[in-house]
Amino acid sequence: VQPSHTRSSQFFYHSPFTVTYKMNLSIALLAMSLAAAEAVGSDSRLANLRRKLSFQKVAGYNPGSQVTDHCAIDLDQAAIESQLLLKTPESFENARAIYNKGGNSKSYALITITNGLTSAVNKGDPILGKNAEGLEIRGKAYQDYVQGATQIKVQYSTTDIQETYVECQVGALVETNMVGCFVDNGAITIGDDTMSYAYTPAEDNRNGRTIAGFSTG
Repeated sequence: VQPSHTRSSQFFYHSPFTVTYKMNLSIALLAMSLAAAEAVGSDSRLANLRRKLSFQKVAGYNPGSQVTDHCAIDLDQAAIESQLLLKTPESFENARAIYNKGGNSKSYALITITNGLTSAVNKGDPILGKNAEGLEIRGKAYQDYVQGATQIKVQYSTTDIQETYVECQVGALVETNMVGCFVDNGAITIGDDTMSYAYTPAEDNRNGRTIAGFSTG
């Protein structure tokens, strides 16, 4: 059975193992629903500001907040389909990996702080670093961290423009984009504190939103 190329329909491909998943809802509508749910607990002033801004239409709809990162899950599906079409054992494994680990949505870096955090960090706190070219990269704390924590997740900042919403797309992707990823060894700044860190960009740039998560969450 050949895989379907319709983004909002289900498709199956049977091989020595079976890669099966369903997309019964429109990716665009699902993305906007997720964004709205995540915004429920956000600061009211920020929510009011977002309502006043103009965001790119998604499948003909006007989102009330930034949903570019949510909509990017569609890129994972496209990457899966591309691998399935190759019909090789390696490509099937690649498709499975992208399904489970993602590559395009909610990108974050898992970094090791050399001497641990100098103070506690709250979820959403701004974090600054640099890429391999020395350009500034912006992100935020993925969750709360206590003082002294040595390993943290830094979620990369996203923009309102779908085509350039983020420049660090790695995860389990075969074709990656590391232009906007943190350099492998460098320093991050959180508030008034600057701390050295290290990580492996090809392995430690991961994703917190995946198609598998939609299927089981």
